Amino acid sequence: MYKVLLVDDEALIREAISENIPWEDLGYRLTASCKNGREAMEIIRKDPPDLLLTDINMPYMDGIELARLVYEEYQDTKVVIISGYDEFEYAKQAVKYQVLEYILKPITPQEMTETLLRIRAKLDEKRNQEASIRKIQGAYSRNLPVLRGRFLNSLLLGKVDAKDIPGKMEDYRVSLQGPCYMTAIVTTDDLQPFLQQSTEYKKDLAYFAVYNIADEIVKRNQCGETLQSVDESTVLIFQGNAKMEEQVLKLCEEIQESVKKYLNLACSIGIGLCVHSLERLNESYADAEKSLEFKFLLGPGQVIYAKNLLENRTRLDVNVPRFANALVLEIKADHREGIRTEIRNFISSLREIYVARNRSIFYIQNLILSVMNGLDTTSLNEDKIFSQEQDLFHAIYQKEHLSEIAQELTAFCENLAESLHDEKDSYCKKQALFALDYIEKNYWDSSISLNSVCNYLAMSTSYFSSIFKAYTGETFIEALTKKRIEKAKSLLEHTTKKSYEIADEVGYSDPHYFSSAFKKMTGMTPTEYAKKVR
Repeated sequence: MYKVLLVDDEALIREAISENIPWEDLGYRLTASCKNGREAMEIIRKDPPDLLLTDINMPYMDGIELARLVYEEYQDTKVVIISGYDEFEYAKQAVKYQVLEYILKPITPQEMTETLLRIRAKLDEKRNQEASIRKIQGAYSRNLPVLRGRFLNSLLLGKVDAKDIPGKMEDYRVSLQGPCYMTAIVTTDDLQPFLQQSTEYKKDLAYFAVYNIADEIVKRNQCGETLQSVDESTVLIFQGNAKMEEQVLKLCEEIQESVKKYLNLACSIGIGLCVHSLERLNESYADAEKSLEFKFLLGPGQVIYAKNLLENRTRLDVNVPRFANALVLEIKADHREGIRTEIRNFISSLREIYVARNRSIFYIQNLILSVMNGLDTTSLNEDKIFSQEQDLFHAIYQKEHLSEIAQELTAFCENLAESLHDEKDSYCKKQALFALDYIEKNYWDSSISLNSVCNYLAMSTSYFSSIFKAYTGETFIEALTKKRIEKAKSLLEHTTKKSYEIADEVGYSDPHYFSSAFKKMTGMTPTEYAKKVR
């Protein structure tokens, strides 16, 4: 229902219009009627109507003056003039004050009804337009954060014309006064500590919680704007003067500490260099992105400032062959602590030269290939070693931090050392067994010696001596002598052969030397032993 106020100084006209018009059927409600403009204004100020029906010629305040006041103060109230004066001047003024219709008296109920229907159509159209506008405004208000975020993202990527920036900042209620600007990107390192706190905790909640903490700190310090980028990281745009750098670093550390305290999450923050105009904000943002790449080198939980990277970066290179050679020696020696030390030194050298992720991976791959080329792995299970090598290369690209790759590389090298040691151990044991078999089959030969067995096994005397002693606990000569004396004892127990005959059968060409060796091992001469056992 539209509210109607009727104003006419003639009581009969007021009554006639009030009583003869089916207001409610037409969509109206007559709220009041009064006799002059002054009374009308008092009512309007208390409860503005949707439609004002007024005469022109009235005491105290005429209809034209009333229309002027309504036009100036209550533009949502529409005015229709009902007058007995068909004068151009009145009509001209009515147009000036945007009067909907100028109706001449006398007017019949039918004519008034038709007029009110036309006016209701206009009021309906206006109300629908207002409803649509309110709906659009509501949708705009609800989506303002999204629109604002899109604008700021475009600004960070350098996709907004400089001339359009001020207008868009006003439209999206962005406050960046400058004259200096810096950007920072906040990323989470590992969501698991947060997600494990409750089954209801999801990744999106973690990302929003980080954004919310950062936004609160930035707003409290009135130092810029915050937004979430398309990859869910939180982006900070700081404003300030030429000395803002120290404040930005402190705020980023505060954000990092708050995220850890309230969410149990570690986060890394990359900070870009300062720029002096919003159209160059994309340069600072690119610096912040590059800074975060060094999270791979420096590890999680870091505040990484692009300026520090530029100051600390050197042009030194990594001597991969030197590290590879040292690592090969440690692997061959199965020296686990040495392996870990060499890999730690190699990783430290990568950090010292501040190379980006891809370059670091290039150095690591070269190290692995150099190590594999320096090792003789032909005796190992080549399929297994190749599979482990491929797994390592795959892991290198999957890991987020250099320290994680160092762990994988250490495990791979220690596994290589263990495999080589096991293979070497198996080989040495096999060679020792071959030597014992050689003694068993040739002990009777007086010409058998260390050189003869080494020639048989195709080994150096020093290497053979070390592995034989390691796996039998005695030297080759001790083992040969032991075997010969054991055979001699058996012959003395089960035959009546003479001592010199037995000496010849067990490989001693000199009976006296045989007798001396026998007594040394048994405590008795061969003759004494024979008397005892026969």
